[in-house]
Amino acid sequence: MTLKSSLAIATAKSAHWFLHTFRNGGTSLPGKIALSLDPGILQVLAKDYEVVVITGTNGKTLTTALTVKALKAKYNHILTNPSGSNMKQGIVGAFITDQKIGKSKKRLAVLETDEANVPIICEHLEPKAFVLTNLFRDQMDRYGEIYTTYEKILKGIRKYPKATIIANGDAPIFNSVDLPNPKLYYGFDYQADQAQDAPANTDGLLCPKCQHILRYQSLTYSNLGKYFCPHCNFKRPTLDIKVDALLKQTPQSSTFKIDGHQVNLHIGGTYNIYNALAAYASDVSLTLMVRLWPRP
Repeated sequence: MTLKSSLAIATAKSAHWFLHTFRNGGTSLPGKIALSLDPGILQVLAKDYEVVVITGTNGKTLTTALTVKALKAKYNHILTNPSGSNMKQGIVGAFITDQKIGKSKKRLAVLETDEANVPIICEHLEPKAFVLTNLFRDQMDRYGEIYTTYEKILKGIRKYPKATIIANGDAPIFNSVDLPNPKLYYGFDYQADQAQDAPANTDGLLCPKCQHILRYQSLTYSNLGKYFCPHCNFKRPTLDIKVDALLKQTPQSSTFKIDGHQVNLHIGGTYNIYNALAAYASDVSLTLMVRLWPRP
């Protein structure tokens, strides 16, 4: 570690102590200070960690929290950014304040990451996996169209063709670009097939291969579901992990099955079932991956 890096880390830690002692906390400022002193500090901080990036328009925070909770049942220490400070300075701050356990052991970092910051942080660390939740136009004021936003994410993914992609298979956009990466798709598959159209004002309904309107054999909400194009062979990929039964839904909770295993989620909304499904898929995939990662 260089003198510049050591100074950046020490100063940022002092700022974190001051903010949390006298100013009721602060999540991104310590990271911002560290970056101002050493723009390459993230690479230094992340060198002993195996990194997982969780990104998408909605559901990042809950998916990250559920993924970390599941993995903590197997691993005694996981770095994350629970405050939702998901831009570069917030991620640097999470590394700065991590209480490392032991020495010379590979550590796991599960990071909620703003979509536009995926390529930025990928300049400084090497993700082993990318978890993709969804892309909707409710962030248009920040990043433009969903395809523009996805291209930002792809810019980071393309740097690491061996990283596993854990993606929402019900979202057509995540199946729209051919990538060499190993992939795991999750989604809903509990309804009988019945050809149908999505509502006319739904976003993202054009087939990315031939630009005709997609149709569906089942719909969950918005443009998510078992889609297919009647004009070409584009369709939803085979799901690796799926909700195969929806037993009960209330405004406050949901009960469903993932690959036959019953899950009781104490929060309402179909979108939160997707978040739990993403976390379950991440837990399954990452548990296997961590066993295969080399140890120093």
